[in-house]
Amino acid sequence: MQAYCLKCHTERQMQSARSVTMKNGRSATRGVCPVCGTEMYRIGKSGDAVLGMMTKATNESWLADVAADKVFRCHDGRVMKNPEQLGAALQEMSEETFQYHVTADRNDFSKWVEDVVGDHELSAGLRTSSTRSQAGKVVADRIVWLKGQGGTTSR
Repeated sequence: MQAYCLKCHTERQMQSARSVTMKNGRSATRGVCPVCGTEMYRIGKSGDAVLGMMTKATNESWLADVAADKVFRCHDGRVMKNPEQLGAALQEMSEETFQYHVTADRNDFSKWVEDVVGDHELSAGLRTSSTRSQAGKVVADRIVWLKGQGGTTSR
C-alpha cells in the first residue's frame, strides 16, 4: 500500500502494513518506510481486504526471483535469485563461506534481502544471526510464514 513518508518527502510502498484504529475512531493503515524506516500512516485506507491483497502481492514479490543484475553471488560461486535459494545455500555452504559474508562489520545476506528482495523482517532476522544454521532457520521459517500468508512461487 502506498503512503507518504514525511521524512523522505515522497510516496512509497509501505512495509509491514497493518490495520489500526486511531484514537479518534478512524481506520488507518500503519507501516514503515522501506528507505528510512520512519513510521508511516495511511488514514482511511484500511481493512483486512485491502491489506490481504497487498500482503499476498508483497509476499509473492518477496518469494519471486530478482532481476538478473540483482542476484546474490556467493563467495563459493553459487548464484541465488530468491530467498528460497538463499535458504538452500545456507544449509549447504561451508562455515568459511558463511563467515566470508557475515562479519562483525557487515552481513551481505541481510543487506541483499533488505536492498534487493525488500523483506525487512527477514533482513532483520539475518542481521542478528551469527551462525550459518541460525541464518538458515530464519530464512526457512520466514519462507514458511510467507507461503502460509498467500505467497506462492511458480518455479
